[in-house]
Amino acid sequence: MGISYKKSLGRRLANFNTKYYKPPINNSSIGQCVWYTQGRAYEKKGVFIGARGNGKDVYENCKNSGFQVSKYPKSNSIACFNGGTYGHVKYVEYVIADKVYYTEANENSDNKLTASDGILKEMSFSNWMNQPNLQGHVVVKKEKLIDFKITTVNKKIGLYKSANIKKKNKFKSIKTGTVKVVAGSGKIKNGRDIVKVLYNNRYYWAIRTTKTKIKQLKRVK
Repeated sequence: MGISYKKSLGRRLANFNTKYYKPPINNSSIGQCVWYTQGRAYEKKGVFIGARGNGKDVYENCKNSGFQVSKYPKSNSIACFNGGTYGHVKYVEYVIADKVYYTEANENSDNKLTASDGILKEMSFSNWMNQPNLQGHVVVKKEKLIDFKITTVNKKIGLYKSANIKKKNKFKSIKTGTVKVVAGSGKIKNGRDIVKVLYNNRYYWAIRTTKTKIKQLKRVK
């Protein structure tokens, strides 16, 4: 466990002076809930969740980017709420038995960094699950990455913001020799074999095999 969460209640666990809470790694607005959870995930687990938008947008954005989601809180997960104008997110630090230990920022909607931000709190499991507007949890997990060679003629591969491979969701085409593919992320969708790709510390989707069975990515042995 590393630390005693029970003894650490009321203490700030995060270090806001580190790079995880500052540009260019974290470009969210300082003091906001999305800024905090994104920084905390990177600081603690080395995972960049690529959160964008308001708190109410995080769950669907991360789910579409290929992150595992859970109905129930897990240690190192982001709880997402879609109530109100902007929604809210909290970072689940640790879950044991009937206790959920968590941290958050901007609970009081002051939109600035204050002494209350990042303070460790606890809640019973039943009370946690009964919170209004709880959408679910984004699991913060460091993925195993595998090198894949781009086999297209022009050495280009298209990156998409979600597993819905459509023009409107295309991020960009990149030209490179290899890309990092998340192990076990492959899925068949609309006749295509697609995989989750890590590019510039953000997750995207790419087509491994087209509808016409043309391979665009091949694992490097």
